[in-house]
Amino acid sequence: MNILQTTTGRAGKISQWLIQRGLAGDTVAQLATGLCDHLAAQGVPLLRAFIGLQTLHPLYGGYAYIWRRGVEDLSVDSYLRQQGHNSDFLASPLHHMRQNRILRFRQNLETTAEPEYPIYQMFRDEGGTDYFVRLFPFARADGPVREDGVMISLLFDQAGGLAADELAELEVILQVFALAARSAATYATAQSVAHTYLGKDAGQRVLDGDIDRGSTSSMRAVIFFADLRGFTPLSEQLPGPELLSMLDDYLDAIARGVLQRGGEVLKFLGDGVLAVFEISGDDTECQTACQQGMAAGRDAFAAIEALNAARQAQEQPTMALDLALHIGDVLYGNVGAEGRLDFTVIGPAVNEASRIEAMCGTLDRSWLVSEAFYHSARHCSDTMEAMGRHPLRGLIGERALYSLPHQGQEAGRT
Repeated sequence: MNILQTTTGRAGKISQWLIQRGLAGDTVAQLATGLCDHLAAQGVPLLRAFIGLQTLHPLYGGYAYIWRRGVEDLSVDSYLRQQGHNSDFLASPLHHMRQNRILRFRQNLETTAEPEYPIYQMFRDEGGTDYFVRLFPFARADGPVREDGVMISLLFDQAGGLAADELAELEVILQVFALAARSAATYATAQSVAHTYLGKDAGQRVLDGDIDRGSTSSMRAVIFFADLRGFTPLSEQLPGPELLSMLDDYLDAIARGVLQRGGEVLKFLGDGVLAVFEISGDDTECQTACQQGMAAGRDAFAAIEALNAARQAQEQPTMALDLALHIGDVLYGNVGAEGRLDFTVIGPAVNEASRIEAMCGTLDRSWLVSEAFYHSARHCSDTMEAMGRHPLRGLIGERALYSLPHQGQEAGRT
């Protein structure tokens, strides 16, 4: 009996469901759950399913989704990009297929397999009789077939396994699933890339269609402008790979607290960081943004201090952090050339924040804030020290500046 044809058009219904949900924007996890649930509901003896995809993400190299009959929730796993695949995957037929570009694989588990992969015994213990794997590479019109794609393995527990025509029709459904999964994975990749290179909020705005040159919106924000002291001389002394590795560690130490405190990192300016904490409401919201900015600053100094201690213990060069906080109205949106845009913040307030940061060396302070920030944040911090009024490069008149202390503020200053 052909399981998928016990009712006319049943396989077509599953394919139609996949098309509808793919167009509706379902995630790969939602598509995988729906596919397996539909197959099981139609009597396909599906015991478990594995769906794996590689991804373009700065931290994660890929995701794995595992469906088990009788288990309500889909199991989702990931592996770190630097970590690579785990030992179970490397000792599986899946790895063998990917390495040798084998697109279709089937193993009867009611007999001894050759080769006998370790995972087969687990499948037999669960009651599996028939194991089928299908790899759908993601090709591009302008290039060769790549290694990435969707890999689907299905374990059945019907005695004798599936008939050849049952499996053939099932493959048609899997092709539709692969297409829907590719659509979902492509959007997830675009989202990951946009968030990674533009920031979460800016990246999402771009994906949502905010890409017209000159389209900006006004935003009031706490501006977080940080710079590493000592980078320029080190850049002339250290080999390129060593310099980049060190810079990555320091920029991560600065940005980590901003992201954890709800801020938006907009740019890495060589050895500097430009970030904002949006003020969306009244004075209470303003004080909250100030607190977040100060907390992120303390996080950054603490992380830099710990990094410097570790590097000094290994007799490696260190750098110090200079930081400025300011409050002002900024323009947030697209600027640039017709074919090359940047989504960032611009305006006099951003320039003033950068000029305040440049005063850290002149005043021998590592953390300065503007008068506007002082007036908004003094109710939540009584530790700001008046530093007098000073001219700022390129700006008319003088500005009152204040300094904020931090634990170990002199550590690493040279």
